[in-house]
Amino acid sequence: MSSSWLSLEEALAKALAATHAVSDVEIVSLFSAHRRVVAQDVVATLDVPPWDNSAMDGFAINAGSYNQGQTLIVQGIITAGEKASTPLAVGHAYKIMTGAPIPDGANAVIMIENCGSDANGNVIINEDPTPGQNIRPQANDITKGQVLIKKGTQLRAEHLMLLSSQGLNEVVVYRKLRVGVVATGNELAAPGELRSNTQIYESNRVGISAILSDENVEVIDFGIVEDDKASLTCLFNQAADPTSKAIGNHVDIMVSSGGVSVGDADYVKDVIEAMGHIEFWKIAVKPGKPFALGKLNNTVFCGLPGNPVSSFVTAKLLVLPIISKMQGRQDGHTALTVTAVLTKDIKRRAGRRDYQRATMSYDDNGSLVVTPFKTQSSGVMTSITSANCFMIIHEDISTLAIGDTVPVMPFT
Repeated sequence: MSSSWLSLEEALAKALAATHAVSDVEIVSLFSAHRRVVAQDVVATLDVPPWDNSAMDGFAINAGSYNQGQTLIVQGIITAGEKASTPLAVGHAYKIMTGAPIPDGANAVIMIENCGSDANGNVIINEDPTPGQNIRPQANDITKGQVLIKKGTQLRAEHLMLLSSQGLNEVVVYRKLRVGVVATGNELAAPGELRSNTQIYESNRVGISAILSDENVEVIDFGIVEDDKASLTCLFNQAADPTSKAIGNHVDIMVSSGGVSVGDADYVKDVIEAMGHIEFWKIAVKPGKPFALGKLNNTVFCGLPGNPVSSFVTAKLLVLPIISKMQGRQDGHTALTVTAVLTKDIKRRAGRRDYQRATMSYDDNGSLVVTPFKTQSSGVMTSITSANCFMIIHEDISTLAIGDTVPVMPFT
């Protein structure tokens, strides 16, 4: 590995140190808050449950005054959403439904399956009751004043349900990040348009936009820009100039694909360096070595390789953690990895961390196994669509054998 190449961990550390979290906040409806990031601790204003309630359909009784074999007169029925109008009388029981408030005087609920009745409709208890049986105490789940959701949490369905259970219909979140996406290259034609005999259809923008959209950011498509310094300078000026907010061009992050390699027409890195500065260029990852990170004013620049697979990999490994940091998330963005048993021998040149496209499945013994594809070219997009995971081979490993255990990053 060249001494100028950064490891993935070094690149991530530099990238996160160079970025900042947004500070602007807004109030949004819970129905618009999925995957937004909470800007302040959310504190409970209500006990949950708000009162002692029944965990079962059954009969509410007083275990302390009950005698074995005693029949109890049914005093009434309490359904969820109602409460008893009078306290439980001695020698009586309330029929009660799940979730209904426990009546005064009762301290146990006997499951309906463990009860019988006599000819007069009185209830017969077929077990020895204990105080507190089948009762969910007030504040058993949530106590008023408790921090429910911490600042920096990315809201998901379970968080929204929790907030709604507190009677909340709005939440304070950080504003959405604005992320620009652009492809560079004279050889690129936009899908749906005519292309010349020397052009190919551009594919990276739509894929990168989809990856970004999963993080609930506002994606601004800057289209395709030719590989010349004047066009690139104009584009990046618009993206990084705070005064361009009025026309909707200013972004927090600009993600480009192409133009960051060493070709004669690869001007992107040079233009960024002339207008701002480059934090680093080249990482010891395969595919995806020519990844560039820079700054233009307060706009973070992420230069992805032009090859589709390299662009896909570096967006997952580097752009998503940067977005997480800038969204104000406290949990970061760590890709899920599992381990699987390799099904074929591998020989390769060590030096870079290799994210090989592969399929993982369960064998007849229920063990997770992984099989890498024979073709690992960074220009073959079908190696992504046919795969369901990346198999990770670390920098210092040159050979692997059938039966070895390897880390695997599932596609999610």
